[in-house]
Order: sequence, then C-alpha cells, then structure tokens
Amino acid sequence: MNNIGKAAVARDNANVHYGGVQMRNTMRILGLTLTAVVAASGCSQKEEAAKAASGQAPDNRPVTVVAELSAAYKETFDRYLVPVLQSKLPHITLEYQDQKPSLQEKIVAGTVPDIVLPNGNLRPILDLNLQYDLTELIKKYNFDLTKLDPSLIKSIQAYGTKGEIYALPGDRSVKVLLYNKDIFNKFNVPYPKDGMSWEEVIALAKRLTRTDNGVNYYGLNPSSNGFLKSQLQLPVFDKDDKAQLHTQGWQLLASTWKAIYDIPGNNATGAARDLFSKDRNTAMLINNSSWLLRNSLPDFNWDYVTMPTFDNKLVSDLFGSSFSITSGSKVKDAAFQVISLYYSDEVQTAISKDAALVIGSTVPDIQKQYGVNVAAAQGKNVKADFGGQAATKVVEPFDYVANPILNEAFNAIAAGKTDINTALREAEEKVNLKVLEEKARLK
Repeated sequence: MNNIGKAAVARDNANVHYGGVQMRNTMRILGLTLTAVVAASGCSQKEEAAKAASGQAPDNRPVTVVAELSAAYKETFDRYLVPVLQSKLPHITLEYQDQKPSLQEKIVAGTVPDIVLPNGNLRPILDLNLQYDLTELIKKYNFDLTKLDPSLIKSIQAYGTKGEIYALPGDRSVKVLLYNKDIFNKFNVPYPKDGMSWEEVIALAKRLTRTDNGVNYYGLNPSSNGFLKSQLQLPVFDKDDKAQLHTQGWQLLASTWKAIYDIPGNNATGAARDLFSKDRNTAMLINNSSWLLRNSLPDFNWDYVTMPTFDNKLVSDLFGSSFSITSGSKVKDAAFQVISLYYSDEVQTAISKDAALVIGSTVPDIQKQYGVNVAAAQGKNVKADFGGQAATKVVEPFDYVANPILNEAFNAIAAGKTDINTALREAEEKVNLKVLEEKARLK
C-alpha cells in the first residue's frame, strides 16, 4: 500500500472508531449513566425551545461557557475571538477543555462541555446523543446563515432527517491543486489553471512524470480517492443499506484513479506533503493550501489553482471543523452568543487577513482580504480557496464500514493488482457482509 492509501486508511479507521463498533460497545457500558444524561438533555431541550419561542432575551448575569477545542482552535479563539468577547460580552467567560479524555468519559464524569468541535464528521456527537438542533437559536438571535457557505450548511443538514442544523461550520476544508513551478519550468510545461478537468490535469501529469539526472519526478499525487468520491457525490448504499458499486459514477471514479496511476513512473511512496514541499520531486498535489501559507518556505516556488473537476464541475465538499452545542448544556444561549461572535465580520476579517483558517464567510470583502498579512500568500492565487462550486457531503449510516474496504480496493487498482470490475465487485461483496455483521452487533 502506498502512502496515499495508508493516510486514507488511517483517516477512515478514525471514523470507524467514532462511528463504529468500538464506540457503540462503549455506549453499552455507559448504560444508565447515559440514559440519565439523555433524559436530562431532553428536558433541557424542551426548556430551551420554550424560552426561544417566548422570545425572552438573555440577561447579563455572569456565565461560563466551556468549549472542547483542538489546540489550533484554542489558539484561534484566544487570538481573534476572546478579545472581542471580553469587549462586547464581558459577562461571558470562555473556558477550555482538552479533547482528552473522550466525550464518553466526560459523560460518565459529568463534565460534558457546552461547545464541541467535531472535525469533518458529526457522527461522534450523534452516537452519544449529544446533538442539539440550533435552528431555534438561529431564529432567536437573527443569525444570518446567508453569510456562511451554503454547501457547508447543506453538508451539516445531511446528518439530520428534517433539515436539522446540529453545528455551524468553523472553516472551509478546501482541497486545491498545488503545483511546483520549478518542475513545470524545468520541463517547459505550461502551469495548470483554475477550472481544469481531470483529463487535462492527467495529461499534464504524463508530461511531467519522468527521470532526469537520476531524479524521479512524479506528475500528480491525488492524496486520496475520497476527494474524487466527494466531487461525484457518490453514495455507496441503496435505501436498503446494500452496497451498489456497479454504477456509472463508480466506474468513472475508478477509471480516473487508474489513469493517474497508469502513468509510467507515477507511483511515489512516502508522505505526500513531504514529497511535494521537501523532496520537491512532485509536480502536482491535491491537498490544502493553508499548511504552506502558514508555514512559509521562501525558497519554494509554488502556487495553486482550483481542484480539477468532472463534468459536473464540482470541487470536493468543504466540510471540516464545526461548532456544536451539546444537548445537555445549561448555557445554550451564552454558548450560541460565543459562536455567533466568531462569525462576526470583525473576527472573520481578522482570521482571513492572517489566513489562520479558510474562513466560512461568503462576504466578498472578507474573502478579498484572505492572506493579506501573510508573506507566503503574496503573489499566490489565493482566490482559488474560494473558487468553484462545492459538492455536498454524502452521509450514510454505514459509510464507516465501507470506507476502509473501498480504500483497499482503490489501492489494489493503483498498484495494478486487479482490474476495476473485479475490485468493485469484491469490495461490494465485502461491504455487504460487513454491514450484516455490524447490524448483528448493534441489535
């Protein structure tokens, strides 16, 4: 398995941990403790809904909001949000929790935070019944959803059954086509452009994949087949939870993936980002731009364009980190006020200028200021981070079961160990068996 496959499997195994058997077995162990929490949460939700319906305004008595955030988001909050919070809402004190111990353990200990930060997957809070629909609070505080990327809101709503909004997007997780200008210059190949097709980018990769003076150059590293799957908005299952991989969409995905790895010599192994930015022998890489903008390499001659697309012209979904308020929180109003302040033009503009995150704001004036304070962003095609129409995340009950199996199949296709039809047929059979096993465990 090459590095791409290992990274993808690691990511999907993490999803298995959150969405699969391990978490569900833990839930059984929690037993009566969780039942009590959920019951209390239900009462709390009814009380909050009643308050919201009555239009009661919150008072300004001192209140503490506890947020479980990653280290990166703690830094972002401290730098950009907390000063504004202290100025505009001084009665609210923000405290942090580490992401360890786990939410399951915090339920047992009675220390569940008010705000949590799911990363690219809301299933952890759904499996623990910690989800809370923010719709009433959005109405109560006249929160303007149109100032946030609509594709992100749709991706969040995909986790509900009736349009529930269990979170608000913390940022855009944007995949772009990074390219090494020196390699293009060396072999006299024109730079890629925004809005290219996969066929066009693969054609460039063929011209750039070669050995020169003992150095192997790789034309294109796609990083993960999941990005392509996202672009095509491909479901794995039908309405009866049966895997359906013999479709035109899956054939297109597999044939595109195979075409990338059928390029002679385009089989790099190792950490994709290191091959691109340190070894500098990879001409093009599908990845985030933000890691290079925040970690300047002055001697590296690189730039980026929008991700190549299929005929539907969609880039991969943008769903990354998001803010959720837990169902049992007793300070939901204050928690929502904190989150709302994060989306204020003042805070979003400051974050945008420093390219600390690819902000979720759709306000043109805020987007235009992206990276203005960052040396590495100067002269770069930063508008690509906001370019293209994004796909909506496809959310399925047993996607965590399917993902590792699909990665194995695509790794086998990339390595030339099997043909597309065989790989998809065998993957479909394995997924269906695993789903049956999973359903039996969950009974």
